[in-house]
Amino acid sequence: MCNPGIRILLFVAGCALLWFGFSGLSSGQVYVKGGRFIYRDESPINYWLNVGIYLIAGTSGVGCSLFV
Repeated sequence: MCNPGIRILLFVAGCALLWFGFSGLSSGQVYVKGGRFIYRDESPINYWLNVGIYLIAGTSGVGCSLFV
């Protein structure tokens, strides 16, 4: 039972995380902490780990804002 302000904030943050995940999938590079990119060819495990985290966290944020 969240108030509307927190729901909107969760929704926007979740959409931003989903955008980072999907843009990482389409471009082959993902933005990480420290202002650098990880390329799919250079470090595949780290790339897929970060893309997965972005997608899971974004889906969770949007889901919580809509259904809780």
